[in-house]
Amino acid sequence: MSYLSKEERREAILQAAMRVALTEGLTAMTVRRIAAEAQIAAGQVHHHFASAGELKSQAFIRLIRALLDADIVAENASWRERLHAMLGSDDGSFEPYVRLWREAQLLATRDAEIKSAYVLTMEMWHQETVAIIHAGAAAGAFTLNDRAENIAWRLIGLVCGLDGMYVLNMAEMNDAAFHKHLETLITLELFNP
Repeated sequence: MSYLSKEERREAILQAAMRVALTEGLTAMTVRRIAAEAQIAAGQVHHHFASAGELKSQAFIRLIRALLDADIVAENASWRERLHAMLGSDDGSFEPYVRLWREAQLLATRDAEIKSAYVLTMEMWHQETVAIIHAGAAAGAFTLNDRAENIAWRLIGLVCGLDGMYVLNMAEMNDAAFHKHLETLITLELFNP
């Protein structure tokens, strides 16, 4: 094992936790499992993080930040395409992140640290969505009949509700239906005079 500074060791542990989260989920993120992934003693995890909950929360936030920052659409994509991608991408490589977000939503009801992290990531998603709406409006692509912040929450609310139905494998809620409903609300919110 090579020598790492305190910050480097903490980052290595966080990276190991992120790998475990993406492949196995939040509930699999035990100190032992993360230590094994990082190839360190479990005591090192406790030395660098106040609790397993803190480590889980930080790993979750970092992963969702990476998801939100991912280049999903081409640089020349329309503002509508950018907004749609922020709210519901077809990119299958993001499925582990979506699965993690769903798990965090469930765990938030009984884990205060995960709840705080989940709320923060929802606010991050909201900020990114608002930024796209503002930029699209400034470019003349969107018509705002309400504050961008309100529109963003309604769009996010729709996506969360549709995702809940999608997870239930309802016959009426497949990928095509999900995107059709999202496109309909984008049109109603941002393309009506």
